[in-house]
Amino acid sequence: MQFPPSEPSELASLAVEPLMTRDFETRPAAVYARLRARYGPVAPVDLHGIPVWLVLGYREVWEVLRDESAWKKDVQHWRWLREGRVPSDWPHLPGYQVSHLLMQDDQRHKATRAAVEEALAPFQDTDAPQSWELANAVSRHADELITFFADGSESGWVDLGAQFARALPLMAVNRLFGFPVEQGDDVFMDSWRMVDGGPEAAAAVGRLVAATTELTAYKRQHPGDDLTTRLLAIEPPLTVEQIGLELYAIIVIMSELVSHAITNSVLEVLAGESGTRAGLMAGPVEELVNRVHIASPPWVNLTFRFPAVDTDLGDFRLAAGDAVAPSIAAAHGDPMFATPGSQDASVSSRAHLAWGAGPHQCPGRGLADMIVTTAVGKLFERCDFELGLPVDQLPWRSSTHVRGLKSFPVRYRMRTRQAAPMAPAAGAAAPAPLPEPAPSAHATERPRSALWRFLASLRRG
Repeated sequence: MQFPPSEPSELASLAVEPLMTRDFETRPAAVYARLRARYGPVAPVDLHGIPVWLVLGYREVWEVLRDESAWKKDVQHWRWLREGRVPSDWPHLPGYQVSHLLMQDDQRHKATRAAVEEALAPFQDTDAPQSWELANAVSRHADELITFFADGSESGWVDLGAQFARALPLMAVNRLFGFPVEQGDDVFMDSWRMVDGGPEAAAAVGRLVAATTELTAYKRQHPGDDLTTRLLAIEPPLTVEQIGLELYAIIVIMSELVSHAITNSVLEVLAGESGTRAGLMAGPVEELVNRVHIASPPWVNLTFRFPAVDTDLGDFRLAAGDAVAPSIAAAHGDPMFATPGSQDASVSSRAHLAWGAGPHQCPGRGLADMIVTTAVGKLFERCDFELGLPVDQLPWRSSTHVRGLKSFPVRYRMRTRQAAPMAPAAGAAAPAPLPEPAPSAHATERPRSALWRFLASLRRG
């Protein structure tokens, strides 16, 4: 056994290997295993030119996540940033410089989290009418999307990512936030730009925050039974700007984690051997999704924590203010949690870290799981699927924090007879070659959105 040194290890002096490689994009589990074998439960890695500590061990990740007094989230604690050693164009920097719930500490974090949890409560309480209405809306939207991509055919090809899994959380966000029209399309695309990093990240963050802040100001004058209005009613009140930031954070979580959790769940079933496939589908959908959270979590590496003081972790002594990235995916592959590839790895466990843990655990995890289970349940209820590409040829996104498919081509066969294509929404211009599903009886008339035009173009293509 190695003992941590008495003095902190200087990250800059270590010969660290880059994390973002082709291997990491295609075989991240192998990368985590190699780092664990070389360094133990904590490994120094290079992230786009910046050295950080990657936490690989399940016990060590828990230790970092559970204690916000010892492990800070606010980027002001990052020593390298204070010393001017982080380039201004570092791709992930814009996401860290926005002060919302995910990046706050101590009393400010507690107050903001209490407000967000109170506003979200009726949408996650299965006894509340707001929860029923949202769940019913998500179910209807899932049906609409399936009917739309099938377009009356009994079988065909579909990109389940672009034509279903990305669109459904967008619809849920629009309803949850109370957008006056389905205007979240550009917002959704910007969330991808922000998480992926790169030259467009800073502008994308600006547009996202501007859109949610404008919505908050609109809701102050036009209240409704939605999350934005409920945040405005919280006492002590949050500012319009702060609510805009919290909505921005929720959009990122919904667009990234929920959409990829849907496709990862379907892929886990389709890629398995027949016995594994039957086992995954044998129980409730909730259990399938829970197992996928273990085997293929969409949020693979959490945002940075910063030790408040010099701290022993794994086989190293970390300096106060070092950047530390807890890895959910690596922790789930830790032999003490479940041996990768073994039967135990697919056994349901409530100890998974897919939605984080401790004081910063995702406050909307119940809502997120509802959307994912509804989506996956509807897909397998109405369709049989076959992979359109071999598993090793599926295109994965290259992202530090999120693991999901760029596209997910599958062949579908409808289990139930298809109805005729839906008519255009009332008031739509005629003729309407790109039909949009009609609104429910309780919905107000809305113009056709860019989302449905985009989906129609994919179907036609």
